[in-house]
Amino acid sequence: MIETRDRDKDDRPVGHRAELGLLHFEQLANNLPESFWLIDIATKQVVFVNEAYERLWGGRMEDLRRDRFSWLSCVHPDDRPRLRRVIAENRFGGVNETLRALHPDGSVRWLQLRSFAMADDHGRIHSVGGIALDITQVVAQRDELSASIAINRSILDALPAHIALLDQDGCILAVNAGWRQFAEENDYPDDTAGVGLNYLSLCASSGVATAESSAHIEAGLRAVLDGRQSEYSTVYPCHGNTTERWFRLLATPLHNPGRGAVVMHINVTESVKAERQLAQAAHYDALTGLPNRLLVKDRIEQALAAANRQHTKVAVLVIDLDRFKLVNDTFGHGVGDALLVAAADRIATALRESDTVGRMGADEFAIVIPDLESSEDAAMAAQRIMDALARPIHAEGQELYAQASVGIALFPEDGSEAQTLIRNADTAMYRAKEVGRNNLQFYTASLNARAQGQLQMVIDLRRALERDEFCLHYQPKVSCVSGEIVGFEALLRWQHPTLGLVPPDRFIPLLEDTGGIIPVGAWVLRQACDQAVAWHRLGVGTPSVAVNLSVRQLQQSDLVALIRDELARSGLDPAALELEITESMLMHNVEDSIATLDALKQLGVRISVDDFGTGYSSLSYLKRFPLDSVKVDRSFVQDIVADPGDVSITRAVITLAHNLKLRVVAEGVETEAQLALLASNGCDEIQGYYFSRPIPVAETEAMLLAGRCLPANLLHAHGTHLPAAEALPSLAVPAAPMSTPTTGGLQGLLSRTVLDVTQEVLNFFPWPMLGVDENGLVIAINPQAGNWLGNAALLGEAARDCLPEPLLGILALRDSRPRRVIIAHHAHHVFCRPLGTAEQPRGWLLIALPEERS
Repeated sequence: MIETRDRDKDDRPVGHRAELGLLHFEQLANNLPESFWLIDIATKQVVFVNEAYERLWGGRMEDLRRDRFSWLSCVHPDDRPRLRRVIAENRFGGVNETLRALHPDGSVRWLQLRSFAMADDHGRIHSVGGIALDITQVVAQRDELSASIAINRSILDALPAHIALLDQDGCILAVNAGWRQFAEENDYPDDTAGVGLNYLSLCASSGVATAESSAHIEAGLRAVLDGRQSEYSTVYPCHGNTTERWFRLLATPLHNPGRGAVVMHINVTESVKAERQLAQAAHYDALTGLPNRLLVKDRIEQALAAANRQHTKVAVLVIDLDRFKLVNDTFGHGVGDALLVAAADRIATALRESDTVGRMGADEFAIVIPDLESSEDAAMAAQRIMDALARPIHAEGQELYAQASVGIALFPEDGSEAQTLIRNADTAMYRAKEVGRNNLQFYTASLNARAQGQLQMVIDLRRALERDEFCLHYQPKVSCVSGEIVGFEALLRWQHPTLGLVPPDRFIPLLEDTGGIIPVGAWVLRQACDQAVAWHRLGVGTPSVAVNLSVRQLQQSDLVALIRDELARSGLDPAALELEITESMLMHNVEDSIATLDALKQLGVRISVDDFGTGYSSLSYLKRFPLDSVKVDRSFVQDIVADPGDVSITRAVITLAHNLKLRVVAEGVETEAQLALLASNGCDEIQGYYFSRPIPVAETEAMLLAGRCLPANLLHAHGTHLPAAEALPSLAVPAAPMSTPTTGGLQGLLSRTVLDVTQEVLNFFPWPMLGVDENGLVIAINPQAGNWLGNAALLGEAARDCLPEPLLGILALRDSRPRRVIIAHHAHHVFCRPLGTAEQPRGWLLIALPEERS
């Protein structure tokens, strides 16, 4: 009993270990690429076969378990007799044969079959194992090379590779034409192209490879020659005196292992160079050559690792060029790219060699400053960069001025990881833009909270439309002639469930940035059209409704169709819908804007330019747009009573607009004095808090039914204005040399051309008079000059495009002496007088005296 218990106790762990070992064995065997099986001698049954059997042999494992010889049915008929004989002669292992396995689909795989005996601790054989290795690819390569060499040597000579046959010791037996040329180029010791020499020795002595790579090549080739390796491949440099070359060395056994090898040298220079270019592209910006975002992040991580060891600070700066998009839109991407390259160079020269400057994308750069002692050092570096960018940059014939907004994040205060520092510096940069651009801002925790608040607002905005949180308020526009309400501007409002009424300047830019302005803009259009129809049904006139369009909306391919459909759906008279577009929007893709506005105009709607005078549109472009009215920006109206300059600019805008047959609307009118001055100078309509703030729709209906109007004593009869001396006080402006503009800003144009001699004064003189500003634009012309030149509509045109050559010549000379010219068969003596002082002229006045009067 004791012996039995001891035996039972011993049997259980042994059985458990056996089961566990068998499980491990099966898992290992089923993950081998070779086919493997075991045959028990006592039962003559297959006790194990792994899953690779079916893939290599094409037979089924179940068949092999039933019949241990079923694998023979998978052997190619031509190989089957040989295999039967070999198996019979080696019943207990020792088979080592190459055979072909014929798969059911007709495909053939070459296999290397080996069998071996398995014995117990006493040497008694209990099983026979078998392994089959797939050598199809090796056989195919061997056969292809052998057949090519044996059948047609010319094929080898034509291959774009250097090919040599080696014996088992590494001596060269034969070479192709490519190898012979290679030998000549590398000064092999004789004219045999190395035949008979040891290839391994040649590699070490010819300078083809370095000592390190030569040792690597020798070891790889020796493994192939000894049959320990079926293939060896490596890429090595083989540079000439003036060229760089790389070759791939590929060695494979010749026939059976131990019989030699085939060596091929393939020129892979283009591939290596392409890989290097890809590596360059992966880490460097193609335009500026600076490190890209990926490499900048790596440099930050390196700087942080060093700072942790040395207990120093690291600064990460994110720099964004201010108003870069305007450069692209105005001058084209060629000039924009040239500006970026120049800016990158300026930034780099302002930094230390140990600092890193990279381009993050578009007009954004990043700076990594390691070994920083204090935050003041980062601020000083940022200021050096801004000073460097402030100097004029000449790009593609244009003189440009670059300004930058800079955000700074510091390690360890603002983050301990590269991505965190980049994100925080970026947040600080956007804060620099918000507070006026062209300044630097350090990151603070409050900025992060603000950025998170902005993100939450973006999320809330995406649900605001479906939650019906938007509404429209309407601000009336009033005629300066009749005093009556002639229309309303629809203004979007957002009633946030927790924040209350959100100011438009907080959420509308987010709508534009995220693209949400498209569905919201469509909603505004629908609501405004329906409301205009409702006003008309009140029977109190036909007030129009104005809807603002964003840049994204103007670029919509289906904008015209959308507005056409809304007009048809609502039944609104197209003339009662006014579309307001900012002046700067017009200059985005001018030709596309003109085409879109022309299509809208054909619908019958009215088109107005909002914020007029603040953008950079030229008069030559402005005349091409199918406009109905312009809205004088509130920045001019605000101080119109106290600032003579604003009076002059506003009066000039009104005059220019009327000459272009456009109505003028002044927005931001808040006082009676502002209204009086605007009305007396010919403004057509006003809009602002003086008459009414933006109000909910219910109040608009009450206002219309009450017939509310402007005070009669403040109105003007259309066409009667104040005398010029009262309406246009003189305005001093800086002098500038005369040039012909291409895309001059209207703001700059007006501020430079408000002259002491005005249009009204010129009308009193009986002689032709014409004023040209320092930019070469016609800013004043009296009727006599219009009759003389045969064209009275020259105001705002470029002088070079509309004036006769004799007058252009006089302008170019800027000579005050009279010069005789004949135009339209009429002789005049023309004087050219400076506007302002001769030292600092603000333009030139041409005075033409008839010959009999001069």
